[in-house]
Amino acid sequence: MKRKYPHLCSPIKIAGTVFQNRMFSAPMGGTDITNDGCIGVKSTAFYELRARGGAGAVTVSECMVHPETDGSHAYHLDTKILNSLAAAAYTADAISRHGSVASLELSHSGMYAGTYMTDKNMGTF
Repeated sequence: MKRKYPHLCSPIKIAGTVFQNRMFSAPMGGTDITNDGCIGVKSTAFYELRARGGAGAVTVSECMVHPETDGSHAYHLDTKILNSLAAAAYTADAISRHGSVASLELSHSGMYAGTYMTDKNMGTF
């Protein structure tokens, strides 16, 4: 039988990083990003399931590249906050324990940055 994608399940090395296969989980936002920009336990479990399912890489979503000017909503990851870095490290460990490579989507909201939705103290609309 001729396979349409014969290398899909084969390991690949890119810039010194070995991926167990060529299936990468696309960035998906966490459902319980806390008000102080941390990944919650439900989101960590969500990302870990992608790794346990066999993804070669799992991408955690929406980390602000410039928190002072960024943000189109109140629940971006923010690496300036110490707790956020600890939560991200915990999530990366959960992904890595299944042989997947943890990656992070860098984000800037562009023309939507600084909208009313970035004020974390205003509540929900």
